[in-house]
Amino acid sequence: MIRDPRKAAVVAIGDELLEGRYADTNSGLIARRLADLGIEVVEFRVLGDDRARLAATFWELCEKYPMVVATGGLGPTLDDVTREAAADAAGVKLVRDEGAANELREWFARRKRDFPASNLRQAEFPDGAQVMRNQNGTAPGFRVWIGGGVLAVLPGPPREAVDMLERELVPWLSATCGHGECFARANFYLVGLAESTFADRAGDWMARGANPRMGVTAHQGTLRVSLRARAATQAGAEALVAARAAEFRERFARELFSETEPQLAFALGRELVHLGVTITTAESCTGGMVAELLTEVPGISAVFREGFVTYSNDAKRARLDVGAELLERHGAVSREVAAAMAAGAARATGARIAIAVSGVAGPDGGTAEKPVGLVCFGLSVDGVVTSHEGRFPPVDRHTVRLFAAHAALELVWRALPH
Repeated sequence: MIRDPRKAAVVAIGDELLEGRYADTNSGLIARRLADLGIEVVEFRVLGDDRARLAATFWELCEKYPMVVATGGLGPTLDDVTREAAADAAGVKLVRDEGAANELREWFARRKRDFPASNLRQAEFPDGAQVMRNQNGTAPGFRVWIGGGVLAVLPGPPREAVDMLERELVPWLSATCGHGECFARANFYLVGLAESTFADRAGDWMARGANPRMGVTAHQGTLRVSLRARAATQAGAEALVAARAAEFRERFARELFSETEPQLAFALGRELVHLGVTITTAESCTGGMVAELLTEVPGISAVFREGFVTYSNDAKRARLDVGAELLERHGAVSREVAAAMAAGAARATGARIAIAVSGVAGPDGGTAEKPVGLVCFGLSVDGVVTSHEGRFPPVDRHTVRLFAAHAALELVWRALPH
């Protein structure tokens, strides 16, 4: 039985990670999954395939934390040294597991491939370790006690790591560590709110010792807010989350767009389909990005009429009937022209909602009056046209366009009845 298993560390292993050739996608997923079990990951490490350093790290972390999860270094070649390092840290020898060896032979036989002798290394584990089967590859994982904690080692390929996490490690953790506090969680997704402003409005809800504990992360103009409550019983934990969630919905009613869908485009697209509200887009600087985000939503064809990419002034005149005089007087990047683009798109398609975008994405083309990052929006809702302006950080062209596309989706979201 693990002692008070509420803290953990995660280790990603591989020279390729340190060299930047591949991104570590396993650690974050493992941390989120452990959090669902009430186990808090308080440390990440990324290490190369160095046997001595790995062994020292495994020992250090297992002395600090009851649970350590590592991924990678379980291949058949001599540079895969995770199993040796785990044995060194545990002070035991590697031993062959004949059951795992037979499964490896069968894996190759089913594929009508010769069985390389080097693959037998993958059937060796620290003496006393518990083997975790791999149903998607040739590298079994294992759990082994080191000092005061347990080290669980998963394969590096994400598909194999995730499957073994769900099939082998999570059930074991649930059975082994299921006699402590109970936890309940809730998520909220907000738009149109800076992280700092959210923190001011959330106040002491975000205090480190609060129960429920609240966390927030920002991504592409949206905020993900998580609540996690702990109590002696599951009912108690769920009651704490439910009470804070009710307060949260009231305090952030204007910004809350979903409690289940992290992507604004998907939440908006599904709402448009649900309401039967037709939409069209007219884009200049975003080059069709708004339409692309919306058309990723399954079923959106029921309401998405058409997308215009009118990059040049000639296209704005020809496709959206934007007046030449208007373009000459105000310029393509202006609230007036954006409003005319939206009105023209609505007339051309008969859509109830039309959203238009025109801006300076950079890196060139900005002026003192119209700097890089200035984006103008037009919105037509049942024939009523409004215009809006946004100023985004001129970090790079792609980011400005992405910010603009999400801002356009936000304008449409706010225009819908909720």
